Amino acid sequence: MRKIGIYGGTFDPPHLGHNEMLEEAIKQLNLDFVVVLPCGEPVHKTAVSNKLNRYEMCKLAFANTKGVFVSDYEVEQSKKNYTLLSLRHFAEIYSDSELYFIIGSDSLENFATWYKPREIADLATLVIAPRANHKFAKYKEFAEKNFGATVLVLNNEPLNVSSTELRYLVQFGLDTSSLLCKDVRDYISKRGLYSEHRQLCERVRSYMDSGRYLHTFYTTLEGMKLAKLLGSDSEKAFYACLLHDVAKNMSQSEWQRYGFDNAENFPPPVIHAFLGAKVAEKDFGIDDCEILDAIKYHTTGKPEMTRLEQIVYVADAIEITRGSNLDEVRKKVYADFDEGFLLCLKSSYNYAVRRVGADNVHYLTKESIKYYRKQAREKNEKQSID
Repeated sequence: MRKIGIYGGTFDPPHLGHNEMLEEAIKQLNLDFVVVLPCGEPVHKTAVSNKLNRYEMCKLAFANTKGVFVSDYEVEQSKKNYTLLSLRHFAEIYSDSELYFIIGSDSLENFATWYKPREIADLATLVIAPRANHKFAKYKEFAEKNFGATVLVLNNEPLNVSSTELRYLVQFGLDTSSLLCKDVRDYISKRGLYSEHRQLCERVRSYMDSGRYLHTFYTTLEGMKLAKLLGSDSEKAFYACLLHDVAKNMSQSEWQRYGFDNAENFPPPVIHAFLGAKVAEKDFGIDDCEILDAIKYHTTGKPEMTRLEQIVYVADAIEITRGSNLDEVRKKVYADFDEGFLLCLKSSYNYAVRRVGADNVHYLTKESIKYYRKQAREKNEKQSID
């Protein structure tokens, strides 16, 4: 009996991690071939580019991957198509074969919310591609116990990159050659995909050195993840994160242009935040006070910060280039944002004390740590009473 893999997804865009995963699945499971199934209208996700572009990119991405066939079945559907319906379709076509449905471990986490997961499990063996640092054993056990699923796990983790990160890399004009095949890169460029903010990003780039621009990219990426997690305004988070360090490399000779003279005697490490709000307003036309304040206070913090202000503060503090020593803080941020935010405040305060001494730490930083420590104590006291 033939063994056929079915691999569905948005593929927005398809990247080399997808190729690695399919090659591993074919090798490990001895599959005869894999059907790559770009979705038409995704049920559980929002696609950025249209279905025809994603289908064409898949054909380019997998053209040289032996044993892979790209199907337009879901792309041809006029409405959203559930996984179950696609599996029924291929089970009928390949009635003499065993089906292996390939998904990322993060998708397994949401498997219970899919349309009729038990029927999906009846039609195909689930094949899990591990995502970096993602713990999925309990979800595997849940699917096996509650839906009668047979779940196999691929041995190797594929290239650790997400399509979301790739879209932002393109927006920022950063190198994607190690993540996307040349034909897909060329297609994206010719079609102008993922370029809504490309000109704005290039303009921001002109204000800073390459290291600061890379930090800005990862801060923006982190900020968008946090905005999604917390249900916050993603557009405001994007602009605030993108512009948060726009004045970081600005010389004192340029201050006058923005009506900034540091009359409040801000210490050097925080000047760029207060100056940056003025740059964002004058040079980039930002008139949203919440965005401007998120830029202004992303270094010092302040009492009673808005959620957007907290998101930019945290994203700036924990973005990946800050180093592995912040891994525990990152875990806490995504497990309990309020506790993680306080940890970021403490970390920044302690760093400032080490750098300039407690007496020279900016007063807003002192007020922030005092305010949020008190808030955390009151919360803990209330929980202990309850």
